[in-house]
Amino acid sequence: MFGRLVKFAWRSVWKNRRRTIITGLAVGLGLASMMFTEALMSGMSTHMISQTTMSWMGDGQIHREGFRETGRITLTVNRPDSILAMLEADTSVTAFTTRIISPASLQSTMEMKPVTMIGVDPATDPGLSMLEAAVDTGSYFSGDSTDLIIGWKLAQDLDATLGDVIIITAAEADSGLASSLFFVTGICRFGSDVQDRYSAFVDIGLAGSMLGLEGEFHEVALRLTDIEMGRDPALPIWSRYSVFGNSAEGWAELASQVGSMLNMVNMSMMITAIILFGLVVFGIVNSLFMSVYERMYEFGVMKAVGTRPSALATMVVLEAFWLGVVSILIGTVLGILIIWITSKTGLDFGMIEVSGVIFDSAIHPITDWSRLWIYPVATLLLTTLAGIYPGIHAGRLNAAAAMRKSL
Repeated sequence: MFGRLVKFAWRSVWKNRRRTIITGLAVGLGLASMMFTEALMSGMSTHMISQTTMSWMGDGQIHREGFRETGRITLTVNRPDSILAMLEADTSVTAFTTRIISPASLQSTMEMKPVTMIGVDPATDPGLSMLEAAVDTGSYFSGDSTDLIIGWKLAQDLDATLGDVIIITAAEADSGLASSLFFVTGICRFGSDVQDRYSAFVDIGLAGSMLGLEGEFHEVALRLTDIEMGRDPALPIWSRYSVFGNSAEGWAELASQVGSMLNMVNMSMMITAIILFGLVVFGIVNSLFMSVYERMYEFGVMKAVGTRPSALATMVVLEAFWLGVVSILIGTVLGILIIWITSKTGLDFGMIEVSGVIFDSAIHPITDWSRLWIYPVATLLLTTLAGIYPGIHAGRLNAAAAMRKSL
């Protein structure tokens, strides 16, 4: 009996081909748009995480407790040799680099500007940051301790060019002041106002000598085997290095604004899905009611010859199911096609900055089937459920009254 109802419902769906195709296209386009939006948001989230971790931060960092809150130059990483030895032996850490970070002032022949002086290790930093790749004019550190790399906006503010002499003045660890001469050897473009205008990069050895911090450092940036490890603060790796008075944190804690943006993206997707699926339900209900009213005479005859109300209701629900199948076939094909095309070409939004993350290249949608399958399944489920109310209405029809009505 049920098998006959399934076949009958399939034939009934195609009695009005135009309405079925229009309904299928409407629902299918909605499904395709949701699949594409999900893929685009996945690509955007991946880009945000990649830009956050690859540009400078790394997948995680180690600091002395209190350093991030106060920035005091005396709060260097405790027991640095032990920490570095642990990192060397850790198979989950693929690369790491040490840094010295201190407020300073830069003085050229024309201007003086407050900046953050960052001492980097030229040998290990390229594996953790894009500083080397960001050098737009000049060159990366050549081995001379007087090399200085500054952002292009800072170079404009100082009216400085390659080869110019810059005096950097910073506070020593013992509360004195230290000054040193540097030569501008590189001008970089990060795309971030903070790094392009307020950061000056020097060799970590000379920075340590200036500040009286030889062999010490304020920060260790880590690159892990899996970027997602930086999202979970409960992983053992963070407690493993939160020892000796130090604190180890992943990128999700270091860049909380990025985590908030990712949560906002997920919330916006949920709201959009609720609205779209609500429209899908109303569209299917409307289409089924039109079908029911067009076939009043047919339903009246079926009831007159003994068809049970439950069978009529089941048949209408099965029609909704077949409408859902047609819709998800159309929507899935369109969605995959759009995602495939845009994943090759990318979507270029120009250069924009969102929560400190620079979008300076095309966003490529990512097909993540662990999430994308939800939308076709939800569409099929909701379209089938949408047939319950019209089905109940059809089952309650009075046979005599129904046979007298016809559109």
